[in-house]
Amino acid sequence: MRALLLFLFVVSLVVAQSFEDFERRLENIRSIRVDFVQRVQYPWQSKPEVSKGIFYAQKGGRFRIEYEQPERTLIVSDGVQVMVYVPRDRTAFLERVERNSSPVVEALFLVSRPLSEVFELVGEMEGSRGKTFILKPKVRDDYFSRVLVEVSSRGDIRGIRVEEKGGTITTIEFLRITTNFTPSENLFRVVVPEGARVVRP
Repeated sequence: MRALLLFLFVVSLVVAQSFEDFERRLENIRSIRVDFVQRVQYPWQSKPEVSKGIFYAQKGGRFRIEYEQPERTLIVSDGVQVMVYVPRDRTAFLERVERNSSPVVEALFLVSRPLSEVFELVGEMEGSRGKTFILKPKVRDDYFSRVLVEVSSRGDIRGIRVEEKGGTITTIEFLRITTNFTPSENLFRVVVPEGARVVRP
């Protein structure tokens, strides 16, 4: 579920040049599509795990992650339940969204809590490629300890770095972003593929 929470965070990352602008722009996102490269560095491994894919989301808790490499995996939610489907194993894991709640996700994706209520801007770094915002959750969150958001000099997002309490660091490079498109009717439907084994935690 770590990947689920992380990508729910991704949906809120839009063009921003200040924390206040970031908060205002969040309110204007209806849907988003992101082509990404994800690198996860675990404390017990010397090399990061690299994956690639596409992420879609729509306000109201609906999202879809299609991992293409290194292994095809589908994660989709209709806002009520989540399905993780691994084609190689023909196994579908089903779980309710509410069992994986996070104040960070509620504020950034579901917009059910004000951003300024959940996050504190603890620093900004200027670099040759743009600016990095350093955000820390104000409230208790079981997953995230710090989030760094990198934006270009024009305010376009280049990537994020999420630092977890257990020492795991995830970085996501944004290759292409499309916002406020009209999703297809079936994009966020939770449908168990025919013949798949269903597991409910």
